[in-house]
Amino acid sequence: MRSSRRLEAECHRNIEVIWLLRTLKPDFKTIADFRSDNRAAFRAVFRQFTLLCRELNLFGRELLAVDGTRIKAVNNKDRNFTKNSLEKFIKAVDKRVDEYLRRLDESDVEEAATDGSRTKNLAEKIEALREKRGRYGALLTELERSGESQISLTDPDSRAMAAHTKVAVGYNIQVAVDAKHKMIVEQEVTNQVVDMGLLTQTAEPARAILDVNNIDVVADRGYFKIEDIEACEKAGLTLCSQAATRIVGAQWFFPQG
Repeated sequence: MRSSRRLEAECHRNIEVIWLLRTLKPDFKTIADFRSDNRAAFRAVFRQFTLLCRELNLFGRELLAVDGTRIKAVNNKDRNFTKNSLEKFIKAVDKRVDEYLRRLDESDVEEAATDGSRTKNLAEKIEALREKRGRYGALLTELERSGESQISLTDPDSRAMAAHTKVAVGYNIQVAVDAKHKMIVEQEVTNQVVDMGLLTQTAEPARAILDVNNIDVVADRGYFKIEDIEACEKAGLTLCSQAATRIVGAQWFFPQG
């Protein structure tokens, strides 16, 4: 539950939350500000919690499963653009402008017999389209300058990516889970659209947190990249076979693996 407004509602109706907060009922703005002001502290608290779980022997420290999940950003799909989409938009605008210009030429012939309102309306539409084309052109220039594949206007770091057969603008959350009690050891937020190449940077910090020299790791085929696999082996991460991944995944972590 990530919405500050929904969290506010839970403070009034959820018995467990009421008990946890000792009947305090902060409004959504207080909750949002607290989360924003203490962002760095949250990461430190989560890390201390993970270390406490290790001290309490809640991690098996023998097998990790790595997978990613997508979460939606505060950025509508209409405000996310790729190079191809911008080029299509610019082409469509140019076509519309050419059509309006043709109609404007035809209207000039008839203008003497009318009050000219039709010509004025067409001219206004042409000007609006040219402004839109200028915005699209500026976005395309910025995209080419940055070398990125996408650009998002509301949430600049978010990217369009597939999640549960649908495409939405969001983030790719990578998690490493210990097999003993299915507890998350490490997590990382990335805007990389695919999981390929993210195995080492997710599993290696988890191995370090668990304080072991070597640990078995399973992941689905979306992570397969030779360079990443070699890096895992050098870091003391023993990758299990694809068959083992499916067996373990079917039991507890990869329902769609």
